Amino acid sequence: MALKALGYVHQSNGDLQKANAIYKDVFLLRPSYGQSYLDLANSYRELKAYKKSIALYTRYDHLIRSELVKKDTSKFFEIFEREFDNLVVLKADEIISDKAYKNNRLEEDFSGARLVFEWNDGEAEFELQFVNPQGHYFKEEHSLFANATEIQQEKQLGYSCKEFLMDDSLPGTWQINAKYLGNRKLTASYLKATIYYNYGLESQRKETKVFKLGLKNVNQELFKINIEPSLSTK
Repeated sequence: MALKALGYVHQSNGDLQKANAIYKDVFLLRPSYGQSYLDLANSYRELKAYKKSIALYTRYDHLIRSELVKKDTSKFFEIFEREFDNLVVLKADEIISDKAYKNNRLEEDFSGARLVFEWNDGEAEFELQFVNPQGHYFKEEHSLFANATEIQQEKQLGYSCKEFLMDDSLPGTWQINAKYLGNRKLTASYLKATIYYNYGLESQRKETKVFKLGLKNVNQELFKINIEPSLSTK
């Protein structure tokens, strides 16, 4: 857990080689965790080592298809497939030699802003709050009380991430807050937010932010994001 937190910090600081070394260590410590594959694959992508990245995705995809990893109803597989497809869509010229495949390659099924939250401690409990431009909000709680089944799936597959897709149906400035509910060790947890703009388009870009969650039951503003109508237009 400490290594993952350190990897998050290196990523947010732009120390991508250091982050990659950390995620390699985590992969060796947790080789059966789906999150280990995802983190290392994404780290290689940040380093523009696209073939190494696609190899990890393909390796985990093989485990799923051969039923060595049991695919269930968890959201992790949606996240995994979206990351995999996004890499193929945007970087096919650099990782695929089959010209026929390139000409008929996948297209993203979503364009807009994509938020991915990851946390270093599987026991971390917290609440995310999304406040829209009109001041209304909705909450997503990650706790045993609110969604015990989902947390059990996380532990079985070894992942700690959640995504939110935001289209341009309600443009304007959104505010994202968090409220820490604690963990079994009564220690701080670290939350990483990856914000993708123009997701799925050639102009796709991202920001990585890391937050320490320590004070329990206190609302903490994480960041604001501006949703523009033009995000879904190529």
